[in-house]
Amino acid sequence: MSVHELNEIEKPSNNTLPESALENAESGERTYQRLAEQIMALIHEGEFALGARLPSERGLADRFQVSRTAVREAVIALEVQEIVEVRLGSGIYVRGLPGSVKQLYVPAGPGPFELLRARRLIEGEIAGQAADLRKDGDIDRIYAALAEMRDNCDDKRANEASDLKFHQRLAEATGNTVLVHVITALWEQLRGPIWARLEDHFHTPALRQASLADHQKVFSAIVSRDVVAARLAMHEHIDRVVGEFVKGWA
Repeated sequence: MSVHELNEIEKPSNNTLPESALENAESGERTYQRLAEQIMALIHEGEFALGARLPSERGLADRFQVSRTAVREAVIALEVQEIVEVRLGSGIYVRGLPGSVKQLYVPAGPGPFELLRARRLIEGEIAGQAADLRKDGDIDRIYAALAEMRDNCDDKRANEASDLKFHQRLAEATGNTVLVHVITALWEQLRGPIWARLEDHFHTPALRQASLADHQKVFSAIVSRDVVAARLAMHEHIDRVVGEFVKGWA
């Protein structure tokens, strides 16, 4: 292709996306953050009074044309700020009236479900690679982390520490140190206030037992060097976590 032909190619317009979308992309603002601000604006304007019950998650999703996971994250962000209160089995209620929408603080960075989607993609491949490349010493280290998870099922904090260790050991089994750092960084981002509040609602001893069984499936596939089964078991594990965290409140 000649230089003349290159010059004739039309350059893409800077206004291909709506202006609001460009602003959101540039600011890094996420859907759940914008939605939290919109819901708080409705409370501030008096559409929902103190003590009033908000529409259901499905109703909010339909009204604002967003996913239910975005609604879940937005509501949790407002709950952390004590603007709303989630009552399991009942619904979402206005707890406090904001002085102004500008007072809302929503933590920067990705929300829990965005991080879980990233984990599903990355850790599924890590599990598959671990099944293909693991050595006997890796099996010993992965099993030790799994045994710690089992022994700490009644201790949430210790169980979480051994859970992270299990996933780090899988990454180590690939022989790629970058992946170990990626796993650690992903998990560090799951320690924010929104994730913590989600866990307060849904992280139960029963979920820890189910998670242990999921990890056992991953481990068994890696021992068998079954790449497909290891990847699938990891996907199913993270899908289970997502499924628990999107259970209905009312």
